[in-house]
Amino acid sequence: MPVATSVLAPEVSIVATTGAAITVVSVVLVEFLAGLIGLLGTSTIVGPFRSHGGTSLIEAFVQNVFVARSPFALAAFLALAFLVPVVPRAPLPAVLLRTVLAGAAGTVALALVGIVTGAHDALQQGSVGQGLGRLLVDVVTTPLQLGLPMTLMLLGSATAAWLWLGRHPR
Repeated sequence: MPVATSVLAPEVSIVATTGAAITVVSVVLVEFLAGLIGLLGTSTIVGPFRSHGGTSLIEAFVQNVFVARSPFALAAFLALAFLVPVVPRAPLPAVLLRTVLAGAAGTVALALVGIVTGAHDALQQGSVGQGLGRLLVDVVTTPLQLGLPMTLMLLGSATAAWLWLGRHPR
């Protein structure tokens, strides 16, 4: 007889924290490697320390790979560690649903940061229409653009973490 598993399972344990760390760190590593490949490719044309569009390539790499995505990673980790853990005793469908919820938490974190940056940028725009457009980009489209693929990567890495934790419980 299958055991009922709640989607929300607030529990703090070493296994839950390990599952969250494996899941989120693997996504950050994928993002880092993809960004590094893009940096290497672009630096063959422009040069890594030259300015392109007002920003050096190294600065753009750090901004796009780490700074822009860190609210997602932090919120997803906290959700996976404390609210919706990836633990081996939970069935895989529950783990996947929990991971989608953690991805949603990360996307909401990106939107909350976007409210602050978008409001600042909207005030710098020349007209109300441009300001509202900037706010829409920072609060809705950019969080969705970053959050959706990162949530899909979370699903894959959460599945791997769930399998690994099932085989190596300590």
